[in-house]
Amino acid sequence: MEKKKICLCVGHGKNAWGRYDPGAVSKDQKYHEHRIAKKIAKYAADYLGCDLINHDGSLCLSERIKAVNAGSYDFAADIHLNAGGGTGTEVYYYHGSPTGKRAAEEICRSISETMGVKNRGAKVRLNSSGRDYFGFIRQTKPCAVLIETVFIDCESDLAKVKTEEGCKKCGIAIGKALEKALYTGAKK
Repeated sequence: MEKKKICLCVGHGKNAWGRYDPGAVSKDQKYHEHRIAKKIAKYAADYLGCDLINHDGSLCLSERIKAVNAGSYDFAADIHLNAGGGTGTEVYYYHGSPTGKRAAEEICRSISETMGVKNRGAKVRLNSSGRDYFGFIRQTKPCAVLIETVFIDCESDLAKVKTEEGCKKCGIAIGKALEKALYTGAKK
């Protein structure tokens, strides 16, 4: 099977006005989504041997999308931590994309089993016009997913990724899931 050109992006880091955007933060304000997501993304990218965009946090969302679209990638994933009082992992994918759905399902399963968190599932979220809600999914040329690894505002979830070892486990879980979904699990 032909090797796909994959890129992973780190969510947040810089907002559209050029200021630091931490994304969601833990209840005690000590842990920032971008800082944890960049560690997870680095381990996933190292595992896959793929490109990593926005590791330094210098790109806002529109710049991340532009970088992905300029890279001739077959697949892209934006890595985040969730917030809002829940627990577990969920992955959003482009509606109508069998590859996106397969990747999202595999990532959810892998993170859930590896990290011992609830599998909230592969999901599609549409806006009021019936288009994909997330700009990263809607505006990138390659098949794309948005990974919400765990909830940063849930103590039990945060405990799983606030250490370097936890970030490594989560990153490798993502890498293995993408490897399975895009190579061994893909239809010929």
